[in-house]
Amino acid sequence: MPFVAAGDGLDRPFVDLDRLAAEMGPGPWRAPLVGTDGLRVVVVRWPPGYATVPHVHLHAEEIFLVLAGRAGFTIGDGAERLVGPGVLMYAPRGSLHAIRVPDDGPLTLLASVAPNRDLPDETIEHGGG
Repeated sequence: MPFVAAGDGLDRPFVDLDRLAAEMGPGPWRAPLVGTDGLRVVVVRWPPGYATVPHVHLHAEEIFLVLAGRAGFTIGDGAERLVGPGVLMYAPRGSLHAIRVPDDGPLTLLASVAPNRDLPDETIEHGGG
């Protein structure tokens, strides 16, 4: 997940994610919720067929929570695992990971990276797509 600069996040104590998603529309979109030195939290909606480039964060850890839809997650050397709403995934620092949205509908996903630093490893891409 790309860096969220201070002041770019909503940084509110409470955010109604269903309301936010309704306001943002069908997607694709990315809404930065929190952008502090220590934490970045975003919610994204991606269309069917979307896939991230397999990548690592050398200086950060990342968690993902599927809010709606389904996603194929690959973390580390494991096989892709298809997950749905309510499933939390964790990509430890330095682990290769990727997300794929199946063709059966859009995905709404909450992602958090800590710490939130604008470092070169945020753009490391390891092929794939």
